[in-house]
Amino acid sequence: MMNQNNTLKEEIILTQEENMELNKSLIEVETELAATANLFEILQSKDYKNIPLLGNQAVSPNAYAKVFYNTIGNLAYIDVQGLPCAPQGKVYQVWSLVLDPLTPKSLGLIHDATSVAENIYKFEDIQAAPEAFAITLGPEGGNETPTLSQLYTLGTVTP
Repeated sequence: MMNQNNTLKEEIILTQEENMELNKSLIEVETELAATANLFEILQSKDYKNIPLLGNQAVSPNAYAKVFYNTIGNLAYIDVQGLPCAPQGKVYQVWSLVLDPLTPKSLGLIHDATSVAENIYKFEDIQAAPEAFAITLGPEGGNETPTLSQLYTLGTVTP
C-alpha cells in the first residue's frame, strides 16, 4: 500500500506539471488568437485600401501580394503569402512609388522585425500619397534603389 501511495503521489505531481504546461500553452494560443483577431479587424476596416500587387511576368508571373494601406496613419500591412521563398542570402524589400517622375522610397525589408503574423508585415512612415507599391528581391541588407530585374510584384493605388 505504501508503494501504491508513493506511485499515486508521483502521478499527481506529474499531472499537476502537465496541467501547468497545458495552461501555459493555452495562454499563448489565446494571446495569439487575440492578436490575429485584432489584425483581421484592422485589415477589414474601411480606413484601409486593399491594393493587389501582381507578379512581374518576366521574373515571377505567379507571385502576388496584397497591401492594406491606411492613408490617415501612413502605414501599411503587407500580405506576402503569394511570394516564393527568398533564396539564401536574399531578402524581399518593399517600396512605395510616386510614378511621375518615378520616385521610389524603401519602406523596409520583409523579415522578422516587421512581421506581425504569419506572412503579414507592417510598415510605417510611408511617404504621402504613394501611387504604387512594389516588392523586389535583393541582398540581405537591401538596396538603395529598386532593382527592376528583380521586381517581383507591383500594384497601383487607385483613388
